[in-house]
Amino acid sequence: MNARPVAALGVALTTFLAVAALFTELLAARIAFSALVGLPAGLVAGAAAGITTWARLWARPGTRPSLLGIAAFGYALLVAAAVSYAVPPARDLVGVDTAVPFAALCAIAVFLLARRDADRIA
Repeated sequence: MNARPVAALGVALTTFLAVAALFTELLAARIAFSALVGLPAGLVAGAAAGITTWARLWARPGTRPSLLGIAAFGYALLVAAAVSYAVPPARDLVGVDTAVPFAALCAIAVFLLARRDADRIA
């Protein structure tokens, strides 16, 4: 399996989420609609990170486990948000305080699995 597009899209997603949340929170006290600044900044940063992952970083086999771990963080946050949205009984259980640790555990697990089988990742 070619994991390059999975890693590039996941790194772009993780970067988008992190930058958008960071900009939105940092500017919330100064700008009423801080998301109007945070979301485009996240899109630009996510696109740059995804393109960089695809074009440059994936060529180095030593970076592949880290890239897959970073990608897993974004995918896990997306799954947690989808569960929170689609499953009404889970809305009280899924929040930032539970989704971020869940995503971190997923990222660590994927990193360790990818590091163990690094020679099989293409």
